[in-house]
Amino acid sequence: MATDALLASASIILLGAVSKLLADRFGIPNVVFLLGFGILFGPEVIGLLDPSLFSNALSTIVSLAVAIIVFEGAFNLTSSRIRSASTATLRLVTLGSAITFLGLGLTIRYLLDLQWSLSFLISALLVATGPTVITPILEQTDVRENVKTTLETEGIVNDPVASVLGAVIFSAAALGERPFTRGGPVDEEIVIEFVTQLGVGVLIGIVTAISVIYVLRNFSRTPQNSRITVIATALISFAVADLFASEAGVVSVAVAGLLVGNADIPYEEEIEGFSGDVTAIVLSVVYIILASLLRFEELVEFGLAGVAVVLIAMFVVRPLSVFLSTVRSDFSRNERLFISAVGPRGIIPASTATLFSLQLAQADVANAESVVSVVFLVILVTVIFEAGGAPFIANRLDIVPMTILIIGGSRIGRTLAERLEERGENPIIIERDVEVVSNLRANGYSVVHGNGANASVLEDAGVEDAKMVVAATSEDDQNILACQTARTKFGVENLLAQVNDTENVDAFEDLGIRTTTPTLATVDTMDDLILRPSFFAWLSSVGDENDVTEVTVDSASMVGRELGDIDFPDESSVVLVQRDSEYIIPKSSVVLGEGDVVTLLGTADAVEDAARMLSE
Repeated sequence: MATDALLASASIILLGAVSKLLADRFGIPNVVFLLGFGILFGPEVIGLLDPSLFSNALSTIVSLAVAIIVFEGAFNLTSSRIRSASTATLRLVTLGSAITFLGLGLTIRYLLDLQWSLSFLISALLVATGPTVITPILEQTDVRENVKTTLETEGIVNDPVASVLGAVIFSAAALGERPFTRGGPVDEEIVIEFVTQLGVGVLIGIVTAISVIYVLRNFSRTPQNSRITVIATALISFAVADLFASEAGVVSVAVAGLLVGNADIPYEEEIEGFSGDVTAIVLSVVYIILASLLRFEELVEFGLAGVAVVLIAMFVVRPLSVFLSTVRSDFSRNERLFISAVGPRGIIPASTATLFSLQLAQADVANAESVVSVVFLVILVTVIFEAGGAPFIANRLDIVPMTILIIGGSRIGRTLAERLEERGENPIIIERDVEVVSNLRANGYSVVHGNGANASVLEDAGVEDAKMVVAATSEDDQNILACQTARTKFGVENLLAQVNDTENVDAFEDLGIRTTTPTLATVDTMDDLILRPSFFAWLSSVGDENDVTEVTVDSASMVGRELGDIDFPDESSVVLVQRDSEYIIPKSSVVLGEGDVVTLLGTADAVEDAARMLSE
């Protein structure tokens, strides 16, 4: 038996590595492959992986894995990223979670005809998305930073909330319907117990964080000691909190990870890299083992009613919670659609449902097996379609950020990066001064250390995926060399350079490099303020309620049509059409051709809708 368990464990880790390779090769989140391997090699298909080998230790394995995964996710959620998240994110983890809890609870109650306690136990567990499934998705899906931060924050916050809420309702379910029939689905005792368990987790998490920060600052002298200390502390924090209050461990590690990750500690990068590697291993173990527990007869237990619950969860409850939570927010409609479409459930609901179902069955609670059936059905469908389809959805909705390399971390490069980030793009600064690099990273910028004219440094910064390279150092020879390297070595054609000496402008432009000079830029701005004050004031509001954008016409339904025949949104206008090197003033009789570049102006939402019409 020990040999069988050893071979199974080694095989699971190997399958995890294969899943990661397949994910990188096909651009699909690895959780899809992990679930697939678990089902394929489990008892329901091939039968090579027997989960009963881990039966005695399964609960402990999953609990410790969840502790590491949640801690790592919270550790990486820096304060600068949290500050960049809008108030809509806060509403999503509060109002959105409440809508999900109530909406799914009522849906399950009336469609599956389960008792109130079980219906809301299942809905509580399904509130959780969590870093166990969101992190692999975002590793393979490049989306704008505000969307990424929102999904990560939601997962890290609602994982522990769902765990504690589920534990509280489980206690009520084990007692029968008493707490539910006396005061309705949400009883005073349940609220008190929920707040108590949440408070225990937060308190232990704070104490843990203070302790580990003190140890790392005063006693840790090597990266290895720091890494081991952090992982061990996360595990003991989880265990101690869970000892005092059921499911409070998840709250504890989330709070501890958030505080430690935002503290000034030594060897932070080494800790982050190590915890990421450990997380990859434990993710593989728990997903494959839990997937091998699936029984097909349980998934189809409720027939069409079960399918209806999943569809309502995906296409009604999730969009409703997202759109109501993000009303009057900075999110565009497409960003809200993407967040609505990506809400798969992960390990927390799966592991907790398995545990609760067994304990409810031992307490002779009717329909106890339904907890696993419904939860696993929702997990399976949402992971396959939402996690697997996330990269396609992001591209379809055009929320993939534009990667722009900025060579030079001076005030100009830094300010440009800041503005690009505010618009949801992905600026990466290349800087050779170590002190400047440290300062930029401390302020939340993405920075690569090195000489921007060096091909290997450009490659490390991701030049092959960059849409543009901007050279913004104080040295003209450095700027021109960097642009030439980006073009000749990597084929980047969209180049922009800061020219510090106006006498060098011709040298840049002879090479086809667009230029800007600090002196001429200042003069042009003053000229605009004098001659075009109203238009300049309007341009200053771009990025808030107004927008100007360029879009390439590649929609088959738009090619060959006159501008006057296209029903653009009321608050948008076509102000310029570029065809090769020709610039066309738009009239209603202008016929659009494939590859035309159209400049749109108007309110942000109207411009976004018009751009989508031309490009889809």
